[in-house]
Amino acid sequence: MVNQRTLAHAIELNSITLHSGISASMTLHPAPADSGIHFRRTDLTPAEIISAVPYNVSSTDRCTQLTNEHHYSISMVEHVLSALRGMGVDNAIIETDGEEIPVLDGSSAMISDRIAETELVEQHALKTYMRLTKAVQVQLGHSYLEALPSEEISYEIRFMNDHELPFLTNQTAYFNPGIHDYRSEISPARTFGFEQEVNALKSKGLIQGASMDNAVLIGNNQILSNLRYPDEFARHKLLDVIGDLALAPPFLAQIKGVRTSHRLNTLLAREIMNSLH
Repeated sequence: MVNQRTLAHAIELNSITLHSGISASMTLHPAPADSGIHFRRTDLTPAEIISAVPYNVSSTDRCTQLTNEHHYSISMVEHVLSALRGMGVDNAIIETDGEEIPVLDGSSAMISDRIAETELVEQHALKTYMRLTKAVQVQLGHSYLEALPSEEISYEIRFMNDHELPFLTNQTAYFNPGIHDYRSEISPARTFGFEQEVNALKSKGLIQGASMDNAVLIGNNQILSNLRYPDEFARHKLLDVIGDLALAPPFLAQIKGVRTSHRLNTLLAREIMNSLH
């Protein structure tokens, strides 16, 4: 049995946004026990609260977007949610000055590092882990993600070379909080994209702020960025899975997936929430 935890102090981070390409800031604040994770849009008057729950997912087009009952949204939430879940933060309020979270370096490393520096405080409430009553799976074409009943939480996520590029291999990433260290093994893995898709995405108004400073670029003939891990693509997919599944309350399950996506992740988060007890 462990107690819930929140941040000892507020954390402020600033950078450009990945999709809208504008400067943005966010501040992570401590929050009371049993409150969970919420976003607060301070650019609105009055400020709008958007809760990090599966039922608020409104879009999964290249990122996860949440929308509240007043139709206000916050997007690109998966990296900060991943850092909070991976670093063991149960309760927090994330203030933003716009509708998109800053991308930072394309990973959750800067958030995780700041959480480690700030440290956490234990709260006077026990942390409850929910358990699955049965296996749940979601599938879209050849992609699938499943959660199996377990007495611990573990992840096994496989990235597939569906573009059939000869220099790119299939990769599998694993994470078990009892064995692995989120901060050093998962959080530095960056988002990535394919050179052949850049123009199409930009024409849709996406990745306006993308650069070699915040994403790994996969070219037609080689990987154009220096990798932090040989299997960085699979590790970032796993980072996203942790973040999207953090929309559900803390749970114990064995998570397995192939060709995962924000759509698949958030569908499973909803199914998990429906299956917990």
